[in-house]
Parts: sequence; C-alpha cells; structure tokens
Amino acid sequence: MKGSDKTFGEWLGVNWIWLAVVGVMLSCVAVLGYKIFSTYAEQLPYISNDHTAWASFGSLLAGFFTLTGTVATVATLLFLAHQNKAMQKVTQMQLATMTFERYINHRKLFIEQLKDLEIAHKNAFNFCDPNLLYKTIFPENGPHKCEFSVESKFDANGDYENLISEIYFRFEELVEIFNVSQFNKGDGDLLARCLINFHDRVLMIEPVGAKRNGDIEFNSVPYFINIFSIEEFVRAAVKISNHILRFTNNNEVDGSRIFANSKFVRHAMMDDYFRPVDNQRIEIVTSIFGIKALESIHRQAFRMRDSENEFLLPVTFRTLNNIFSSADLVNGLADDEILNEVVEDCIEEVGDYLQQMKVDSPNFSMVNKISDKLIALRNR
Repeated sequence: MKGSDKTFGEWLGVNWIWLAVVGVMLSCVAVLGYKIFSTYAEQLPYISNDHTAWASFGSLLAGFFTLTGTVATVATLLFLAHQNKAMQKVTQMQLATMTFERYINHRKLFIEQLKDLEIAHKNAFNFCDPNLLYKTIFPENGPHKCEFSVESKFDANGDYENLISEIYFRFEELVEIFNVSQFNKGDGDLLARCLINFHDRVLMIEPVGAKRNGDIEFNSVPYFINIFSIEEFVRAAVKISNHILRFTNNNEVDGSRIFANSKFVRHAMMDDYFRPVDNQRIEIVTSIFGIKALESIHRQAFRMRDSENEFLLPVTFRTLNNIFSSADLVNGLADDEILNEVVEDCIEEVGDYLQQMKVDSPNFSMVNKISDKLIALRNR
C-alpha cells in the first residue's frame, strides 16, 4: 500500500493542475445549472398545462445538457492532450535510452573486433587508442546519436575529408609506389614516409615486443614496419583497413594490387637506410654485428655482372638475398652459428673466384674488398 500511495501521490503531483481545470469547468457547469433552474423555478413556480411553457422548458434542458456535454468533451480532450504530451516525453526518453545503448554496443563491438585483429596478428601490435580510432571514424556518434554508415568524402580538390576517404587515398598511394621497378636515391625513404603515414594516421597502431633488426624508427619512435618484411605491415594494413570499411558500410580495397614483397622495394629501402640520406629522421635498427657489412656485400654482388649479365658471385648473392628477404632470417644472424655458416658459404665462393682473377681485371678490386669484409667477419 505504501508503494501504491507513493505512486498515486507522484501522479497527483504531476496532474493536479489538469484535475483543477476539469474541476473548475464542472463546477462552473453545476453553478450555471443551479442558477438557471432556480431562476426558472422562481419565475414559474407552478406546473403548467401550457404546451408552450413545456416546450420552453425542454429547450432549456436540451441547451443545458448540450453545454454540459460540450464542457465534458472539452475537458476530456484537454486531459487526453496532456496525457499524449506525457506519453511523447516517455517515448522520447525511451528512444534516447535506446540510442545510448546502441551507441555503447556499437562502440563495444568495434573495439572487440580490433582486439580480434591484434590476436589474429599474434599480438605483434596494439591499437594505441581504440576509442580515439572509433571517434575519428564516427565523429558524429555519441550518447544521443549513433550512425552505422560513414561515407567517403573528398573536397573539390580531391583531398580526403575523413578517415574513410583517407584509407582509399593512402591505399592508392601505396599501390602507385610499390608497383614500380625503378627506384632512385631517396625513393625508399619516400615509401617509408608513406608507410608511416598509413601506420599513424589510419591504423593508429604501435609495435609490441623487442625491436627487430630492420624495424623502422622515426624520431626514435619504433614502428610496426620492417624493411626486410614489408609485406607483414601491408597485410595488417589491408586487413585493418577492410575491417574499418566493412564496419562503415564501404567497399573493401584489393590488397593484391600492392606487390609488397617486391625485391625492388626492398633494395630501394636498403639502399637508403644503410646509406642514410641527409638530415634523415627515419632510421632502421641494425644491432646485429656484421649486418651492415653483409648488406654492402649483397649490394656489390648484385651489381657485379659478366658480359651476359650473369652474376659473378651467384652463390654469395643468392645466399645474402635470401637472408635479406625476411626479417626472421635477418634476425637469425644474431646466432653466431648461423652467421658463421653464411660467411663460410660466401667466403668459399669469393676465395675461389679471386684466385681465378687477374689483378688488372675490372672487378678485382671490388671482389678483393668483399673478401676482406668476409674474412673480418670470420675472424671477429
């Protein structure tokens, strides 16, 4: 009973003014009726057999009850209007609650799927701030509004205006750079900057775990980009991008258009970062002893050809080219046994070839320098 009394009290507190209005209207009708009939009784105190008098009295009754019905109808309509307004407020509150819950669930699902992407890539990276990424993708979403789709927007100059359009822009930028076979000095650095922009502005990720040789660092900040296994980053970038595009109801990008394992790309980046360009803030991790010497030997072996464009040191080139084709293989050189095996494979061929060469041969000086580097590595 106590709960019911409280509920009735709350209802009365909200609706008292409307009850008062209805009460006043009904009171006015009652007073008016009393006044009319009392006046009629004073003026015509006796029951008359005159039909005209009875007709007049009937008209009075009809008019009074018509007025009473009208007042009752108006009072009912006013009360219903008030109730409808109250229901509209309740409905708005329910819609607001549904929007809030939809926003919370939508954001939660997005962040959970980001976590799934991290796990799918063996937790090699983390998303720096999933909430920031969500807000960047859905800038209009919040407790009072939740949209599931985001259109790609470009301005009149073709510049991107939101993250969705930037994904398409950055992707086409990578397609253009990766699909060339001729790189000039500095092009590898240009590619690295494009990858860093994708890494920071679109994906918003950071590497997890120990640094690897070949990892890119920009202003001493490590990135999930390794010049010996660029395809690792590209695969992750395409997968994350397509997740975002699917989540926002947009068309996915075709990752097969980027030739991420191109040897031309790898060689261009090795050329730029083992011989840094001026005022360069991008560096790569090279902590393994001898890695710079082996890269130099690899580059020289690649350039030394005979008259038929065949490698002069095919074993040396293929051995080192295989090593530098994978970040895992490069970092395997930290094991002395593996490094010794690579050095011995190369030094055997270089020594044999050097014995066959004449001192005045065009490549004698270069091969001799390679031999010196390999001997230094063996005697380390």
